[in-house]
Amino acid sequence: MDIQLFRTFLLVAKLGSITHAAEQLNFTQPAITAQIRTLEGHFGVSLFDRVGKKRVLINSAGQDLVAYAERLLAVYDEMHVSLQPQSSRAEPIKIGSSTDMASYVLPSVLREFQCRTIKGIISVDIRTFLSDTVKALLDNTFDLIIVNSKISNEQLMQFSLFQERLVWVAQRELVAGSGGCIDIASYPFINFRPGSVYRSKYEEILKEMKVNPSLEYSDASSILRAVLDGLGIGVLPYVLVAPFLANGTLIEFVNAPQLHVVISLAFHKNKVLSPAMRALLSIFGEKANLESGIAEYLESMRG
Repeated sequence: MDIQLFRTFLLVAKLGSITHAAEQLNFTQPAITAQIRTLEGHFGVSLFDRVGKKRVLINSAGQDLVAYAERLLAVYDEMHVSLQPQSSRAEPIKIGSSTDMASYVLPSVLREFQCRTIKGIISVDIRTFLSDTVKALLDNTFDLIIVNSKISNEQLMQFSLFQERLVWVAQRELVAGSGGCIDIASYPFINFRPGSVYRSKYEEILKEMKVNPSLEYSDASSILRAVLDGLGIGVLPYVLVAPFLANGTLIEFVNAPQLHVVISLAFHKNKVLSPAMRALLSIFGEKANLESGIAEYLESMRG
């Protein structure tokens, strides 16, 4: 659970007001309410009673949690000071991702962020599952996320950034050992696990071509390793395999169906954007190879 939830809880308890807590934390009132509800849902108890329209009064369960939260934060802060004595006091921009494509999308954006000498620290966390990544965004563990699928959640703003080609590849020696055969169904197929966005792009194609997967992995990096080891064919983002296609280690099956995936970013629509985050979003819009609409959104928020 995100430690920030307990900081928010203690501030609301101290001020007796979600509105005043939101002002101090530079966040919106609905977002603070969502954080309190996350805590209440986790522990299965109500922590506050509402008094009038603007005030909240901590109840007995909330008072019990105050003592634990204060001890928890004291230990956390002590640990942070002990392990990172030289760290900056600035709160980082926390980026989460459910796709390892972020490792290839982010460098040019972050390099530009550094070149503009924008004051701000960026923290990146790559996770395996989209659901976990979205949940972390909703409870404010992440400030924004990079994903490769459409998110159906009215609380979030989502902007398309990059369209990336998916390619069918195999180790050169594996193909040579099969006499240069270009029939995909003749090779073992290395699949993504169920639920993967990549898998959804080609699953029907595999059925039509009567291809039977022999291995499954949860991430693109593991499939790339298996392909490089000659275990079979894989469908992978071009940017991931480009160096190996260039040096001849891998061969692309150009007769295979053409596939694409769209990389996008999302953040909470109630998020109050700091100057550093506004600058970062602007750079994402500049680097995108799709019409993202980020610049227009940022301009509309100035009004």
